[in-house]
Amino acid sequence: MNTVNSEFERQKRRKRAVKKGVMVLKYAALAVASFIVLMPIMWFMTSSFRSNNEVFANINPFSLREMFFGTYSLENYRTIFVKYNFARTVGNTLLVCFLTITIGIFVCSMAGYALAKMEFKGKRIMMMLVLFSIMIPFDAIAIPLYSIIMKLRWIDTYKAVILPAVANGMTIFLFRQSFVDIDNSLLESARMDGAGEFRTYLQIVMPVSIPTIISGALVMFTAQWNAFMWPLLVARSDKLKMLQVALADFQLENGTMWAELFAGITISMVIPCVILIPFQKYYIRGIASSGTKG
Repeated sequence: MNTVNSEFERQKRRKRAVKKGVMVLKYAALAVASFIVLMPIMWFMTSSFRSNNEVFANINPFSLREMFFGTYSLENYRTIFVKYNFARTVGNTLLVCFLTITIGIFVCSMAGYALAKMEFKGKRIMMMLVLFSIMIPFDAIAIPLYSIIMKLRWIDTYKAVILPAVANGMTIFLFRQSFVDIDNSLLESARMDGAGEFRTYLQIVMPVSIPTIISGALVMFTAQWNAFMWPLLVARSDKLKMLQVALADFQLENGTMWAELFAGITISMVIPCVILIPFQKYYIRGIASSGTKG
């Protein structure tokens, strides 16, 4: 009996040791992967506090000590805000994002509600068009869309940047998938109490779809914040310049202003993180729930 118990204990200890070894290997692999992913980000963030001559000084040979404990200066940030009026560029981009989200959530949620809870001819075709709009690259429609904007005389206006982005296929799809799961009996009860279709949508459907609203808002914010080609085509003047277009201006004919570019990239990365991280759980919940409904 004692022999059986001792053998059992040895097997138990062996399994525990193997489990700990696997955990150590997993954490080691994650640490290495994190280092590989984060190192370029940390490099350009620290380089944003150096002069152009010092940016590549710690690359060949590579020196972690020089990268993290070298000299730091805010001169690059002062330059982009004073000389290149970067504050106006960031403000423009945030304004465009805010207006796009405000109008877009209203438009996309109504479209999603119609596709999920209303019956009409061509409903399946409309749903297919929404899915096609997600799959078709923007480059394929940029030229005809630009022709329409030019005929409307919207070039160099906020309308040209905002309105084409409010009907976002991905956001419509998210709302449609979310609304499908709402019990139809709840909507029928509201209609029996005298609520019209719009009131049902506004007072019954939208309040229970907060995670989807946040997910859709983040999708639209990310799309506008990272937009480059379309703002480059329709927002040419300095007063309407968007963030990604402004970053491209640091690439001059006689070379790239790396230090100023890295300062701008750091700002363009920090602001979305500050906005997105607090709502991360809602975003994940909205995306996950939308993928489980037919």
